[in-house]
Amino acid sequence: MNPQRLSEKLLRTPSEPSAVRRFDSGISLVECFMLGPKVKDWYVNLLEPVTRTSVRFGIHPNALTIFGFGITVLSAVLFGIGSFRWAGLVLFIGGSLDVLDGHLARITGMKSIFGALLDSTLDRYAEIAVFIGIIVYYLFRAPVDSLNNIWVIVAITGVSGSLMVSYVRARAEGLGQECAVGLMQRPERVICLGLGALLGEMYLPVALVLIAVVSNVTAISRVFHIWKQSTKT
Repeated sequence: MNPQRLSEKLLRTPSEPSAVRRFDSGISLVECFMLGPKVKDWYVNLLEPVTRTSVRFGIHPNALTIFGFGITVLSAVLFGIGSFRWAGLVLFIGGSLDVLDGHLARITGMKSIFGALLDSTLDRYAEIAVFIGIIVYYLFRAPVDSLNNIWVIVAITGVSGSLMVSYVRARAEGLGQECAVGLMQRPERVICLGLGALLGEMYLPVALVLIAVVSNVTAISRVFHIWKQSTKT
């Protein structure tokens, strides 16, 4: 599809009366935290000017994926040096690009198997990089505290659970089973970690503990979900 025509189409498409009103009405706190369809639609609408600009300049979704990965790696570096508020802000920017690349691929007709694989692969590397940054901070740059080693272990547990959440779903779908259950998927992890960082050093461990616990519970619950599905057939 011609980028100019697509851009004009987007510009002519009437937007929601108010994306904020959609967010304020009919969305529970649980749905918000789980980033249900209404919240995702609201956020995509919020980022529509960026989408239009990307279409107008002919930016390829894969380029957006790679750029978003680079932004998230920058966030990891900021975590490593202890600039938590900047790290949280940059992490949210990287997460927003991660939302946009898939949306851009759909509306431009550029969806591809390679694009999906690239997106998923760089998501995992980006997540590992962020947790490495946090671990580096607590090992080498944090003020001396008896809890530092505990936060390192919690971060390792968190990244392990995060990767297992994605792996169990991918493996289940490879076996022909739907497996999107659970709370702590990647968008929720980005929000949790980003908010913890923005609130400051005192709150980052809270976010780490939440991710470590809920992500591993989610991974186990997905295994249990597939077991229940398999016993029915």
